Amino acid sequence: MDSIKTFMYNEFIDIGFIATISNLLSSLIMVVIYIIIGVFATFVVKQILHKLFKVKQRGPRAVTIGRLLSSLSKYMIWFIMGIVILGELSVDITPFIASAGVVGLAVGFGAQEIVRDFITGFFIIFEEEFNVDDIIQVDGFKGRVLELGLRTTKIQNWLGEVKIINNGNIKSVVNYSKRNSTAVVDFGVAYNTDLMKLQLLMDEFIATLQPKYSNISELPKFLGVTELASSSINMRLIAVTNSMQHYQVERDIRKDLVIFFTEHDITIPFPQVVVHNG
Repeated sequence: MDSIKTFMYNEFIDIGFIATISNLLSSLIMVVIYIIIGVFATFVVKQILHKLFKVKQRGPRAVTIGRLLSSLSKYMIWFIMGIVILGELSVDITPFIASAGVVGLAVGFGAQEIVRDFITGFFIIFEEEFNVDDIIQVDGFKGRVLELGLRTTKIQNWLGEVKIINNGNIKSVVNYSKRNSTAVVDFGVAYNTDLMKLQLLMDEFIATLQPKYSNISELPKFLGVTELASSSINMRLIAVTNSMQHYQVERDIRKDLVIFFTEHDITIPFPQVVVHNG
């Protein structure tokens, strides 16, 4: 690096103006080289962290920490590159360092919310309150965590809307990804249905569900009669599913129930109005 600068300087040392231009050009060349080094170092560190914290091997929390470390390393690399570039341009950074304490104190008073965001983000990440790809609800907004940083959290709902929340404003969180979900399927049968026969048929029906759907984690349960409604005997079936898979399971079971009841002549009633002519 220094040899380039020395060579250009020696070539034009006898010509004052050209020597100045040469010195300036050599400094600019060094600045460009340092910028290229910074870009390359950022890329390499990002790739290394991506491999170390790969999702399939270490899970969502590893991805969250990996992205955080990638962001911090990027800022650190460019901070070092900035100091080196300022030194190359012969800028004295001593006054900046000397005044850093005073400036930091002033900024601290004016940026209390930012400090609060960072502290909250730190505890969210390392206490594993939620991770990237978790389904959470914050202040009535429910969605998947797209990004979790020290300062902000990005959540996307099923409509594709993205909400950016300062971590310091996250007072309470409902994390739907911590435990399995439960699919609840309510259905009705006619009053003339043989309930003893229905019980045997439901045992047969339930036995077909878990092998059929991989997102059902436990054998479903038929809970029996839940209500004697005006036109039907209402029943309930539940199934424990993988996290946030219960909506799809409910739809699948309802479809299978209709087909199964049709095959076994079980009537699914619907409200009817009888009109008598006077």
